Order: sequence, then C-alpha cells, then structure tokens
Amino acid sequence: MFVLLGHRLANLGHTLTQLIRSASLTGFSDLCIAQKVDPKRLAAAAGLPAAALADPDLKVESSRVSRLLELAAEKCRLETFGLRLAETRRLSNLGPVGLIARDQPSLRGALGVMRQYLWLHNEALSFSLEESDDVAILRIDLRAKRVMAMRQAVELSVGVLCAILRALIGHGWRPEATAFRHGPPADLSVHRRVFGKTPQFLQEFNGLVLRRADLETPLAAADPAMARQVSRYIEGLAQARPITTRQMVGELIVLLLPTGTCNADRVAAHFGVDRRTLHRRLAADGTSFRALLDEQRTQLALSLLRDARTCTVVAELTGFASVSTFSHWFRRRFGKAARMHLRASAA
Repeated sequence: MFVLLGHRLANLGHTLTQLIRSASLTGFSDLCIAQKVDPKRLAAAAGLPAAALADPDLKVESSRVSRLLELAAEKCRLETFGLRLAETRRLSNLGPVGLIARDQPSLRGALGVMRQYLWLHNEALSFSLEESDDVAILRIDLRAKRVMAMRQAVELSVGVLCAILRALIGHGWRPEATAFRHGPPADLSVHRRVFGKTPQFLQEFNGLVLRRADLETPLAAADPAMARQVSRYIEGLAQARPITTRQMVGELIVLLLPTGTCNADRVAAHFGVDRRTLHRRLAADGTSFRALLDEQRTQLALSLLRDARTCTVVAELTGFASVSTFSHWFRRRFGKAARMHLRASAA
C-alpha cells in the first residue's frame, strides 16, 4: 500500500551528520527583526554561522536548524513561527530539485523526482505517499540525531509541502485535510490561512490529505526538454551519494511501525528479497534488523511522548500489541515508566 517517496539518504544510524541547505531559513531574519529579535544572536545560540542566514546554498546541520526555530519561536513569542516562514516559500527555494519537479508532466511525476533527490535540499526529511480509494496521504517524517523539540520544523515542512503543491497545480488548491502529531496552538488563525481550513492535531502522522485525482493533475509549466537537462545535472550529483541497505530499511520501518505489521519478512518482501538476504545485507552495514527496529521504535516513541501523546496511542503507533507490552519495553530500555517521561514532557 505504501509507495516510498523519500528514501532516507542521511544515515539513520546517526553516525553521519544530517545536512540541510540554509535556504530553509529564507525569511528567518526578516521575521525575527519584525519582532525586534536579533537573528544573528539566535543563530549563534543554536550553533549556526551567521552566513547561514544569508547564503541559501550553505549546508548546515539540520538538528541545529530545528533548535534555531524553537529558540526563535520562544524569543519572538510566536507559537506559529515555523508556519509563518512557510508562507514566504517559493518552489525556487528547493533549488534544482524544485526546477526538475516543475517540469514534470503531472503532480505524481513531480513527487516522484522529489523522492529521488530531496536529499540535495534536506537530508533529515523524507515523505511517503499512501493511496486508498479516492484519497492520497502525504506523510512527512523529519528525523533528528537526538531527541529534541521539533514542532516548528515540522510545521515549516508541512507548510512548505503545501505551498509546493499549490505552486505546481494552482494557487486555488487546498488540501482536503492537514494532520499534526503535536497539539494545537492557542491561536489557529495562521494555520487556517496557510492550509485553508483548521488542521487536525494529535494525529498519528504529520502531513497532508489530498484527493487521489490531484496526483494526475497536469503541470502547466512542464517543459520535458528542460527536465531532461536538469535531471542529467542532478544525477551527476546523486552518483556521489551512497544509499545503504541500513538507510532504506530504517525508512521502511518508520513507515510500517504504525500498521502493526513491521517484521523482517515483510520488509524483505518490500525489497524483493528473502529474510536471509536482508539479514546478510544489514550485517554488511554493521547492524541487524532487530537492532534497527529497536532504534527506530525508540526514536518514534520518544518523539510521540514529547508531543504529550497518551501511552495507549504511543503503543499503537510504535507497533506494540498492548499498552502493557509497550510499558514493559519502555521501562527495560530507560529504567523508568513511560508515564513519568510523558509527565516530564508535558511539564
């Protein structure tokens, strides 16, 4: 049922730094200055060079960008800081990835090439497409090297994705629904302005719901000849970027965990190999399926608890058969009850 539109090209084992183009901070300085906050001081506090606020092609650590957005939201007293940044985005902010997406014949084609080359813009971001009946769901997964608050980065990413779809298929387009794992802000006016209606909060995923028919919408600006030229340029860059079995399996685990059907046999089937071959390839990458499953499950559980989700919901979304099984697993791993971590996150 899942069609992968974003293989993780950053190392999910967290042995490599996940990088993002500083174009993700377009409009950051202007928004801070409008709130009488010094953007360079915030950048320094987040461990980012001041040049990241001016040079859109500088590669910086994605977790530091997430930290910067949270600091800015706090100092500017804007709970919707990330979403306000999303309002300033254009397709051109994605660089060559945006160009090749624009020149595809349909929205489905545009999403397909974004799947291949999103790592050029943001190594920490991936997304998947789930299609059922007349509905399509674009799920966004934004990963960090360590557990941290990411509300602003998530809302920026979902808001930018919405803006990209609107730029590609028409400014009158609106998603059927928008979903966030975290809770709602005190003021929903910015969310309604960006998405056209009130999003649904405390959901099982971050992303957009659209009509399946939207995927076949022809793109008015499509230029196949230009697409081929840009594609050749990007493919030259992509050849230097390895994709490991560990990275791809980690991505698939994240997508399958909420379904309760994440096991080695099913993952192997997705790649068209048997279980033994999957284990052999993972061993070559220095890991095992069990270790990778536990790693991804841990990150997802902590992320959900940080968003103040109930233990029952977290158990379901991390693939446990019951909340008691989840609670025993959490206590063994962290030496304390999940409910204690939940209360600490909500404080």
